[in-house]
Amino acid sequence: MAIQQKKETLMDSTNLDGCSIFSYPHAFVDRRNEPILIMPLDEKKHGQLHSMYSDCVPRNTFNGLPPIKDEACKKWVDDMIGNATNLIAVSFERGIVGHTALFPMQNKMVEMIIVVTPQFQYRGIGTQLTQCSIQLAYEAGYGKVWLSVEMSNYVARHIYLKCGFEYLNYGLEDELDMTFDLQRYREVANITVNDIMRGEIFSIHKNGSCKEAIGLLLKNPIEALPVIDNEEKIVGIISETDLIKEVNLDKKVNTIMTREVLTIRNTYTLDKVIRLCQSRKIRCFPVVDKENKLIGVIGRKDILSYYDREL
Repeated sequence: MAIQQKKETLMDSTNLDGCSIFSYPHAFVDRRNEPILIMPLDEKKHGQLHSMYSDCVPRNTFNGLPPIKDEACKKWVDDMIGNATNLIAVSFERGIVGHTALFPMQNKMVEMIIVVTPQFQYRGIGTQLTQCSIQLAYEAGYGKVWLSVEMSNYVARHIYLKCGFEYLNYGLEDELDMTFDLQRYREVANITVNDIMRGEIFSIHKNGSCKEAIGLLLKNPIEALPVIDNEEKIVGIISETDLIKEVNLDKKVNTIMTREVLTIRNTYTLDKVIRLCQSRKIRCFPVVDKENKLIGVIGRKDILSYYDREL
């Protein structure tokens, strides 16, 4: 993943001010159930980033980077701090465990490099960093994201393909160039939940029985049931998993429902819902209005149905 020599200036700070990651860092739980926070690099963490590359990342592991000599490695990290927009993945116990740098290029392109420390690889952190970087580049107004990856790095290639990158020179060299077309991404990103959420709402009152909930889940194409109160506000959610124990059959819904519910607004964009599905491992979301009243539901099947119908 060699850094290109010709660069434009650092991403325009006026464009970055409105980017969501700068206002709302991205939190998720990795595959070992450890909380990870993805956030912009700030000056207080420059020392941690230097330590990550000097102490945790083996030297010369990808295309000659990081440099082997300490002074050269420090200068290389300083170059990324000074000339790129940087996101970091932070473990609450270990500090910085992942890093991505976005270097502006010519023709509305941005180059991305991404590194996860060996101890924290295979946990989904690379995927989350890649998705957050794509979103940042999109919100900053770029047209394409470019990267270079070694042909033998099958794990990285799998992550990039999964996130939507395409090969430019597959099979021609030891290094593969890949790009992500943000123009096509922009078309999907402008679609809102309101455009594709289910018109028919299935829900159950908090005092309803679990037997009633089972009947609704079996008769209708739904993954979970939002639980509402007398004012039709969301107070919980109940799924098939909550109901498979026989001892729960005679109970009321409010005694076994999950009370902490992640709801979304109908104005959310489709790309935001997709990222929530991936990071939170959730199949469907209740859609609420400003008063937290249930107005719809959207799930993975609804997104796939939209793709099948429109794209």
